[in-house]
Amino acid sequence: MTRLDEMFKGLRTLLLRATEVLSLFVAVIVLVYILLGEDSGLFVLGVIGNLTLLIAAISPQTLIAVALVVCMMLLLRARGPKP
Repeated sequence: MTRLDEMFKGLRTLLLRATEVLSLFVAVIVLVYILLGEDSGLFVLGVIGNLTLLIAAISPQTLIAVALVVCMMLLLRARGPKP
């Protein structure tokens, strides 16, 4: 069982690192768009278009639901296991 736990921990670490790298990549693309505007290229404009659609699709109810889930996770993590 410990081998399986180690494998899942390694997979979780890998996914977190990949998420960090890809988030940084998107941030750089947004920065390029801010600096160059409409002349930044098709790829950058495509990414910005997709981000615009994603932001438009997120409703206030979705933001509230995500905030509640995050608050509950933080609350449960702060309580921790009791000995």
